[in-house]
Amino acid sequence: MALFLGAAAVASASSSFVTFSVDMATNIVLGTFTPGTDHVSARGTFNGWGELVLVQQGSGTVYTNTANDTTDANGGRLDYRFYDSNGSTWEDQPYTGNNRDALLPSVNGGSLVLPTPYFGDAGASVTNNITFQVNVAEQVALGNFTPGTGTVEIRGNFNGWSGGVTVLTNDPSITVTNIYGVTSNVYVGTFPVVTSPGAPEAFKYVLQPGTLWDSPSSVNQDNGGNRYFANVQQTLPLVDFSDQPYSPIVNVAFNVDMTYVALTDPNYEPNTVALRGSFNGWGILLMTNNPSAPNTNIYTAVVTTGIGSTIDYKFFYNNGGDIYENPLSTGGNNRLVIAPSLAGANTNLPVVLFNDAGPNDLFLQPTPVLFSVDMNGAVGTDSHVFDPNTDGLYINGQFAGWYPWAGGVNPVPAPSQYQMIRQGTSTIYTNTITLPLGPWLSFQYKYGMDIGGQDSDGPTDNEAPSGNNHFRVVRATAFNPYVMPTDKFGTMYSEPYFSGTSPSGANLTVGAVSGGTVPVTWLGRPGAHLQVKTNLTGGSWQDIIATDGTNWTSGYSSTNGFVSQTNWPANGNRFFRLVKP
Repeated sequence: MALFLGAAAVASASSSFVTFSVDMATNIVLGTFTPGTDHVSARGTFNGWGELVLVQQGSGTVYTNTANDTTDANGGRLDYRFYDSNGSTWEDQPYTGNNRDALLPSVNGGSLVLPTPYFGDAGASVTNNITFQVNVAEQVALGNFTPGTGTVEIRGNFNGWSGGVTVLTNDPSITVTNIYGVTSNVYVGTFPVVTSPGAPEAFKYVLQPGTLWDSPSSVNQDNGGNRYFANVQQTLPLVDFSDQPYSPIVNVAFNVDMTYVALTDPNYEPNTVALRGSFNGWGILLMTNNPSAPNTNIYTAVVTTGIGSTIDYKFFYNNGGDIYENPLSTGGNNRLVIAPSLAGANTNLPVVLFNDAGPNDLFLQPTPVLFSVDMNGAVGTDSHVFDPNTDGLYINGQFAGWYPWAGGVNPVPAPSQYQMIRQGTSTIYTNTITLPLGPWLSFQYKYGMDIGGQDSDGPTDNEAPSGNNHFRVVRATAFNPYVMPTDKFGTMYSEPYFSGTSPSGANLTVGAVSGGTVPVTWLGRPGAHLQVKTNLTGGSWQDIIATDGTNWTSGYSSTNGFVSQTNWPANGNRFFRLVKP
């Protein structure tokens, strides 16, 4: 029943005594629950979604029981649902199928008696007056709201999420005091809610003009990201809009490098790069770049927020559809920053790469690579025998955008920078090609003959059948240029490549002790480096950062390109591994 599982905060030594109760009257009438035969239980985060069997109260239709919730944090959120053993039925709810939610007592050992709803909220509707109250003082300070001009409204499932129908009024008699002063920007209103008694309700506060949605903190939101309450007559607690209390403001500059996106997404729209987060109700704050900067792919946006406030956020762009990042550093969750805690202490956050695509996952500057191929005895798939006196030779591949081969509808000459040059009277052809910015640590390519040396319609795709290409890796960027192994025309080769999904591509080898050292070799790459440890049962791995492929040059050439090597002192046990943080 993964649909019902909700995230709950966990704290050590927490305890809340929670009383659950549910009215099974409708189920009894419908014959879907038989007292004395069937049982109803409460399941939720408090018991790992196991069963807390509820007890019938006398001969009535209400069932109840109390549990000590030691799982959810004091002051945290409890998620739960009721479960009917008749047909193993989870209750449904009238909105979005979310769990029921409740805010637990903040005091350890506190008690909470939950409302008594009908199972599945299948009871006759009642009308309860609910008083809402929200403090917008910080939004006034941020310039998001102007008293006397703007309006504060409520949108929720009880009013069809409609705007302008439940508008709150400022009550200047309600003041709020904190360490930064006293404010009186509280807006209140009482409205009837008509649903089954105790039914869960979802809502948010909204500021107009501009339709700025409230963005509550995790404990104050249900599984759908909305505020919640149960439909019983009540005055809801006074909360801050987006749970941001009043405080002096500071400016926080957010910076993101879109280089990887610009190089890998052909539909990327640079003018749509945006910052979205809790500071603006997850609206769109467009970011701008500096066209004259060395890296024009860095985009910046400044957010004005209260000192010490916590901001959840993500970067975003459009490529015909909305693309949110899934940062590696957060496991795909939101990024988080805490604003400075001193008034006037503005912050310029470090530049991060969109999706945390590591700087060593792509070339952030042009990188020269020397290619070579032996054309001795070369015969194309079209049976053409290569003639060095009359034929030319070109390289084509991903880094070249796979320019058109000869024979197309509109043949064009090959780009001259990809022509391979014969070395004297040998059969070896070479070319040093500067690979552009982009994900070119590994790539596919192949050679093609320019039959007759005309270069009027491009080289022929005749080294191997279409789709059968060489695959090579730029293993070290400290060389100028990096030298690829010499290819043999028609012999398509794929090098091993180390990555999180292909650890064996490292080909990590520890040799025999010689002269007091042990040789360690591996197939490196930028972004990957060795770690060493004295045992596998304790202690930490020691990083040998110098062995990263961005700067390591000790090793030798092989058919798999550059093999990194180091000689490690052979005193005691040593264990090695290659990692890419």
